[in-house]
Amino acid sequence: MERQIQDGLLRGLTGVYSGSELLSRFSEHIQSLVGSAETTARSGDEEAHFADLLALESLLLCDLLSDREAQEVVDMEGVQAAAEVSRRLFTTFESRLEDAFAADIKRVRTPERYLSECESVTRNYLARYRGLAAAEVALADIGANDHVAFVGAGCLPITALEYVRTTGCRVDGIEIIETRTAEANVLTDRLGLASQMTVLTADGRDIDFAKYNVILIGVLAEPKVAICARIAATADAGTRIICRTTSGLRQLIYRPTASASLLPYRVQAINRARGFQTLSTLRLGLASLRPEGGV
Repeated sequence: MERQIQDGLLRGLTGVYSGSELLSRFSEHIQSLVGSAETTARSGDEEAHFADLLALESLLLCDLLSDREAQEVVDMEGVQAAAEVSRRLFTTFESRLEDAFAADIKRVRTPERYLSECESVTRNYLARYRGLAAAEVALADIGANDHVAFVGAGCLPITALEYVRTTGCRVDGIEIIETRTAEANVLTDRLGLASQMTVLTADGRDIDFAKYNVILIGVLAEPKVAICARIAATADAGTRIICRTTSGLRQLIYRPTASASLLPYRVQAINRARGFQTLSTLRLGLASLRPEGGV
């Protein structure tokens, strides 16, 4: 079967392709865009680098391939090598965006107004994570009486803040790097949510999870094997656990979470990223328990 990609949909990828030809073109295009983004990052040309990352992100989020086709592309040797570079570039860019956002929040007189009127890049970034938060609230059935632990909260825990704002729950962020903890708590305080959310400087491998009834494992939280073992050892059996991951071409933005790293838990349900969302979220349960509504 042939598929046509319309001119202007994706930069540099236009035409009519057979199945195998389309996958090869995706592979080539990904490698080309990653190479270009790496070159502009090294050159210090921020405008060109942002344009390259935007073009790469558009390709990775386009959803033109089936899940099987996307995985075939990701498994190609050249794409595997490009993936490490791509993740590094996106992580660096996101860190810079978060640092700028945190600085603005500390500077402005009315943070709430800033959140609604900020420039387009930050506004789109916030919209992405607010959408993710809404999906996770539904997936984990988070409500006002819940106490949530967010392992790997970082310095800008937008989704955790959205949990608080939309459900009234309490959240403890867990972040191993002290400077990120400080930034996150300044943000929480400036937004008037310090009574319901705090970020602790701690290692997820050392936390006693007994007091939490919902646990979120961030996509960058590591090592997941040890974190999951700690959760299994200290959390109540009925605790709702969700874990972020990536799938398809989005694996070039963040490293996916391997199923083996989640033991003794298994996936019961999934909210799969589509459109402009980058992260999928897994609902986990003990392997000895049957999935909800499952066989």
